[in-house]
Amino acid sequence: MSVLAYWGVRTGIFATIVFGLWLVGWWDVIAIIAAFVLAWLVSYLMLPGLRVRAAQQMDGWISRGEKGLREADAEEDAEIGADADRDADAKS
Repeated sequence: MSVLAYWGVRTGIFATIVFGLWLVGWWDVIAIIAAFVLAWLVSYLMLPGLRVRAAQQMDGWISRGEKGLREADAEEDAEIGADADRDADAKS
């Protein structure tokens, strides 16, 4: 849940900054871009621990996904090898 918490906090920071810019009367595309940059900076400086935990969680998800892909590749290679052996036996 670290990834969800991290992105939730970052979204909240962005929304707060956009709202603050709106309150001071700065509402255009530049304000959205400025809010994006400021929110990134604030979250980068204020959330290092949460960012590290979220990155570790994402690495775990990626590793599990890669493990599944490797297993599927190994299974497919075994099937191809069995088909090649069967074809070689039929030609003999």
